[in-house]
Amino acid sequence: MFSAPFLCHFAMPTDRSSRVSESGQRVLGYNQHRERPILEEYPDLLVILQGYINSQVYQKDIPDMLKTEHHIDISLRSVQNLFKKCGIKTTRRNGLTTIDVGVAILKQQEDDPLGRWGNRLIKEKLARQGIHIPRDYIARFHHTENPTGAASRHPVTRKIHHHGLWSIGPNEEWCVDGHEKILNSMGIAVWGIIDKWSRMELALWAVPNARIAQVPPALYLCLVRKIGGMPLTSTSDMGTELANFIPLVTTMRETYQPFLDERTLPAHKAVKSTSNITRERGWRPIWEKELGNVLHEYRLGYHSAGIHVGNEIHEGVSRWLWALIVQLRLNRIVHESQTHRVRYQKKVLLPSGGRREDFYKQPWKWGGEDQLIKVPTEDVDRLLDEFDDPASIQFGTDEMVTTCEKAFIAIGSPNLSAKVGWKVFKEMIDYLDD
Repeated sequence: MFSAPFLCHFAMPTDRSSRVSESGQRVLGYNQHRERPILEEYPDLLVILQGYINSQVYQKDIPDMLKTEHHIDISLRSVQNLFKKCGIKTTRRNGLTTIDVGVAILKQQEDDPLGRWGNRLIKEKLARQGIHIPRDYIARFHHTENPTGAASRHPVTRKIHHHGLWSIGPNEEWCVDGHEKILNSMGIAVWGIIDKWSRMELALWAVPNARIAQVPPALYLCLVRKIGGMPLTSTSDMGTELANFIPLVTTMRETYQPFLDERTLPAHKAVKSTSNITRERGWRPIWEKELGNVLHEYRLGYHSAGIHVGNEIHEGVSRWLWALIVQLRLNRIVHESQTHRVRYQKKVLLPSGGRREDFYKQPWKWGGEDQLIKVPTEDVDRLLDEFDDPASIQFGTDEMVTTCEKAFIAIGSPNLSAKVGWKVFKEMIDYLDD
């Protein structure tokens, strides 16, 4: 797969923290049993530690997180010893051969046929799978395998935004919007909510039409129920789909935070799309690095899939299946947005130098304060009964959705991705034909 000079040039660093005996057992050294009482008291500790590393948490931050989230009081030195002696995978000690590393990078790139993922994004995606490879190594790998593509992804080729954004803390402002142009040819739109302070995607949904008035209030209330409250204000671009949304959020804030003056701080601001900066900036990477690849696979196999244009079953199954594929990708985008580490930027006014999830959950570390307005769950449920309309967010009639679900279960509910989308489509059609 790789030439000998390439393997020699890119040899991975070896783990010098331990030796291996002739029998293949690991020799730990003098202090090998110091952490044994900790592991006996907390048998899941190693799994928790590996999970933190896979989620981009720095070692220096782990003791505080263990104490806060799991009530485990342990020093940084003990954490470091556990990393060295108990096989925790990191970029320095990943347990991979050079061949394993090359295969992992190439396999990850299979989900990026358009070649839009940079070295940092690939590193983060592999880390979430427990595969830890230094970013510099991935960059050298790309430079050798595809120098033209590596040059196009260099930071100097990216656009620089000159707008300065500021926020007082998480849940001060949610930026909401729908986007239909991303997957318009597939009959799928996207509606999403992003937090301005942390720039973290709070929720993304695949919907048949983002311009229906029932969609924004129903999805907004779903997020309010999940989080337990609403923001001080929300922002969107101007559109007729907000006919029900604006009165809803205005009434809710008057009810649960009556001390805020609507004239001073409106519950919702409808602005031009160019002024909805946080949401509009969020769409671009979602399209370029994720959904663009989904659309590529969709178009690539459309004609060879045997779909009959005008056939109600074929078109219904195709739309339902690819909407599910898109939603699974959107769920992954939301998760990756939470654990993404924002590089430190001295001149920006919003927090940097940490994970977006930490900005959102621990804002005081960056000088922020949570602004969430609590909303009782029973009140949200009552509002959902009023605004929720399943027909506006499902792909197909009730009968078609039931048919697709039964067919999907009948073929074994396979793992879905854009790469296997048309293969699964054929299996579902064959089942329905039989």
